[in-house]
Amino acid sequence: MKASNGDQLWNSFKSGDRDAFAKIYNAYIEDLLSYGYRVTSNRQLIKDSIQDVFLHLWLQRENLSATNSVKFYLFRALRNRIVRNIETQHEKPTATYDPPLENLLVDFPFEQSIMETETHEEQIKHLRDAIGKLPKRQQEVIQLRFNQNFSLEEISDLMQISNQSVRNLLHRSLSELRRFFQVTGWVIFLLLMLQ
Repeated sequence: MKASNGDQLWNSFKSGDRDAFAKIYNAYIEDLLSYGYRVTSNRQLIKDSIQDVFLHLWLQRENLSATNSVKFYLFRALRNRIVRNIETQHEKPTATYDPPLENLLVDFPFEQSIMETETHEEQIKHLRDAIGKLPKRQQEVIQLRFNQNFSLEEISDLMQISNQSVRNLLHRSLSELRRFFQVTGWVIFLLLMLQ
């Protein structure tokens, strides 16, 4: 979605256009669900939190400020809502859900150079398994950086941690993945991308 189209859609939604609201919902719902699973594995809490976010948006639409990125705005609102709902329920996030991560492999051009004996599906399964073993915060930072293409600064703002903490989380995550895969070529490439 182009920035000008996103701005126009956001402004139409703010002035009460139900179609614009539906378009925003439909454009981002899958990304929001996927991101929510990186914050908590409680599916019902994620769905409730997304509903809370969109209900709040609709009810407060006239008071909402302009945004440079609707996607970032929604991710931030969802993360804050999930954290609030977790605190309300006194629940701690767990790492039991393993959402689809096909995009992480598909997006990298070096995929063809990965071990030729493994099929694409096996590679995705190994990647899911490895990422699923990471702590939730590391899973979250991997998803935001590689699946959602947020910058380090945006991730820092979204997770409400310093830029250096984001870099540290990414480095730790990739180091653990490297140990899991015993240094396959794609992890080295990921490390080079972050420098």
